[in-house]
Amino acid sequence: MREIIYIQAGSFANYAGTHFWNTQESYFTYEDDDKPIVNHDLSFEEGRSPQNQPTLCPRLLAFDQKSNFGTFAKTSQAETATDASLDAWQGRVVRETQDPIPQSEYHARLEGEMEDEGDLERTDPKIRYWSDYSRVFLDRKSIQTIPDTLEGTEAGWSVGQDLFRRCNEDTELMEGAFRLLVENCDNFQGLQMMHDTPTFGGFSHAFLTSFRDEFLKASTLNFSFLSGADPNHAGIDNFLDTKRIINDALCLQSLHQLSDITFPILNPSQWSTLENNPSQGLAYDKNSLYHTSAVISSLVETATLPLRLKGSREDIAMMANHLNWRKCSRLGQLGGVVSLPFSATEATFTDLYCNFSTGLSNKDDHSVFARQNVTRGLLDQDLAAFDAWCDLSSLQEPLISGIHAPAYPVPTSFPSIFRHTKPTSMRMTSSLVTAPSTSIPLTGYARFVEQTARTRRSDGVLMSMGLESDDVKELASSLWEIVDGYGNDKMD
Repeated sequence: MREIIYIQAGSFANYAGTHFWNTQESYFTYEDDDKPIVNHDLSFEEGRSPQNQPTLCPRLLAFDQKSNFGTFAKTSQAETATDASLDAWQGRVVRETQDPIPQSEYHARLEGEMEDEGDLERTDPKIRYWSDYSRVFLDRKSIQTIPDTLEGTEAGWSVGQDLFRRCNEDTELMEGAFRLLVENCDNFQGLQMMHDTPTFGGFSHAFLTSFRDEFLKASTLNFSFLSGADPNHAGIDNFLDTKRIINDALCLQSLHQLSDITFPILNPSQWSTLENNPSQGLAYDKNSLYHTSAVISSLVETATLPLRLKGSREDIAMMANHLNWRKCSRLGQLGGVVSLPFSATEATFTDLYCNFSTGLSNKDDHSVFARQNVTRGLLDQDLAAFDAWCDLSSLQEPLISGIHAPAYPVPTSFPSIFRHTKPTSMRMTSSLVTAPSTSIPLTGYARFVEQTARTRRSDGVLMSMGLESDDVKELASSLWEIVDGYGNDKMD
């Protein structure tokens, strides 16, 4: 068995991760005749429920501010350790407790699902935290609470790294919770990671650096959720946007060095160029983490399905080697069609396919280095149309690969983002791609960082991030080197 350990760091990452794990839960089978389509042991291990009963729990570390965990916060290892310390203390103790967080509306409605099943299908419950709609139990070691002071340190690259070091020292993170996850694996293959760059960029860099120090041969697959700052339209005088852009750039540089393959994901605020495409079948709120994370999670879960499919030999290393066969394309693109209409044609995929990593239209530029497709719930004529659309790139096997799987399951926890009645399953496609067009957004970052390094007006920003001018010059140089790796001349 080749187990995967999952890392989620940040609010959006945990919203998306909750949808991801709810989808995994929907693959569970409860009858002897029903055979699961995925190998659950790759992603789940035996853990404990809040009632201390044995149950299957994700092989997961979830990092977020304590106030974002909702009802999960009370089951963290840190809370348990504090209680144990108090039990051993012989002196006077003054304990101040907060009122318990009430049960979420979704869980309350779920418990009464048999009496009012249709209610969950028609309207969204009120969501306060990402734990509000979780359908799986998290083991205590999975819940990694970070002090709420992180809120005031957005895009603080050095602060994030210091936070990881303190967290690692205080909780023995790498030698404790993470080590235990690894030891519970028969044959650990690597990490699948999702993280928010604005709040957990520096933290994730420090985590991956520590991970690489000991697990040099393990593979890493990363989905990095960028800030909403656009390097092509932001001015250096805008303090926060400059800070966010430099932080994003530092994350991209870091991931290019530390991760086998990374897929940067645009902030939902930048989905305006995609709005005409996905919204034809969907009616989601771009300001809702619950909604937008569901869109991204369906694409991530589908794109990575070959790693978990029963009988599949695919692993993270094979996926990364396929997409990065040129050895200089470690930053890829995630795209697809969510909620595909029936009777799809080649034009359907041309019109509806959305690139969530660049926001660029695929109607004019079909240049691709490598591509891995997963289609779900498509009929034979739909698959023929999809193959014809893929042929526009002139890629041949083995540079293009793909599988067809059953339709994407839509659990009751999935938001009602459909223009019509919420279905129980969804036809869709998801693709992981490496392509020359990745150089376009990277060029925007390189130019902005280079301009920042040339002006003294940015000194305050750099100081707030714990950086010096030479650090930014070195960053710009590294970004240009990455851009050069995406030249079309390397297709041969």
